[in-house]
Amino acid sequence: MAASGVMIGAYFTWHSPFYLEPFLAALAAFMVCASGNIVNDLKDIAIDRINRPDRPLVSGAISKTQALRLATAFALLSIVTSLFINISVFISVVVALLLLSLYNFKAKEIPIIGNAIIAFLGGLTFITGGLTVDRSLTFALPGPLIPAIFAFLFHLAREIVKDVEDIDGDRRQGVTTLPQIVGVSRALLVALGVFFVFSLLSFFPVFKGWFGRWYEIIAVYFIDLPILLILIFVWGNPTPKMLRAGTMVLKGGMALGILALILAR
Repeated sequence: MAASGVMIGAYFTWHSPFYLEPFLAALAAFMVCASGNIVNDLKDIAIDRINRPDRPLVSGAISKTQALRLATAFALLSIVTSLFINISVFISVVVALLLLSLYNFKAKEIPIIGNAIIAFLGGLTFITGGLTVDRSLTFALPGPLIPAIFAFLFHLAREIVKDVEDIDGDRRQGVTTLPQIVGVSRALLVALGVFFVFSLLSFFPVFKGWFGRWYEIIAVYFIDLPILLILIFVWGNPTPKMLRAGTMVLKGGMALGILALILAR
């Protein structure tokens, strides 16, 4: 998903296609995410024993030492790769690694802040793609800034739903999340509100005439309306099965969103 976001960001910026720098940036984004996810798994072993006992570290499929070596290798390789692109992408990669470290070692335990960091990183992939092509066009409309904002809101909604899904394991390990503070129902209502804002904004490029008919069909009829309905059902009946379905549908929505953006122009 991160690699795809970088390529979409480049696609939204270039005047004529070229692929080497965007491909390298996508590879760097892939490795940044790999490193961050591995460190997150290392930090969450105790929680995953409760919430996700099938995870590789919990099940013993890979040792902690091997995982740490992989995380370090991916982080270093992402930095080296970014050096072959430009200084803006290098800074973006370093910022992403620092934010992931902050998230894994501190911010994850701070309600909303941890969610916002992950959401920001989701949007940063599109900005990074634009930076591989043209720094000035990256923040011009229509450009990578549009999918970056969409990604931020989409990830934020999904992160809150995931916190509700993981509430038991988080509580046992002393990790305080939004649903523990405001309650499950209100937390899901916040996620629903965030996604509603996303749905309204996703129609804006169509209204402005920036994105075409295929984007409108996929975004409105295959992402916005179905996921809104599912989140309403999850809010009304937040069982473990429904919460799991909600997080999976949101993940699927991300993939459909990538397709909608590819067909947008």
